[in-house]
Amino acid sequence: MEALGILENGSDEEIKRAKKAYRKIYFTKHKRIQRASQKEFTLRFSKENEEFAKLDFLAKQHKMKTIKFIKSAVMAYINQTYIVPDRLQIATLEQLLSQCLNEIQRIVKQKERFRYEREQKYEIIEGKIAQLENEMHRVLKCPYTIEELVIKAIEEKPRLKQDLLSILRVQKDDHQNQIT
Repeated sequence: MEALGILENGSDEEIKRAKKAYRKIYFTKHKRIQRASQKEFTLRFSKENEEFAKLDFLAKQHKMKTIKFIKSAVMAYINQTYIVPDRLQIATLEQLLSQCLNEIQRIVKQKERFRYEREQKYEIIEGKIAQLENEMHRVLKCPYTIEELVIKAIEEKPRLKQDLLSILRVQKDDHQNQIT
């Protein structure tokens, strides 16, 4: 506007038009730069079959805005992790476990007379708490996939494999009968 001399020589109407044109050009350039650096997607969720209501409910449960929840859920799915509903609660639990371990260390050191007994008890307790802490982290932040759960269950109960195969055969036969 200064280069064209509108501010000095232009009327109020010309200045307004020049400002409007400048804003339009600026906004267009800004949008182009933004689209080049960040990809944008449009999703539509139906109110009729309650897709949006479910999504909105889960977003509120996780204390997030709907858009942020969708992005977090997609990234969690890609990274094969779990979206924790209350991160503060999980952090509090992890902190509590750590405090328990510290307290047990203090108690064990004070109560035992013989060093080897104290160290043995300490190692057992420390191992249990570390195991609990790791399992809690894995279960809450990186849960097993369905495949991993099935394999683990079959390892514990080998008979389960035959039961699952027979169930799958029945399901397959029922599905083929429905098709024909």
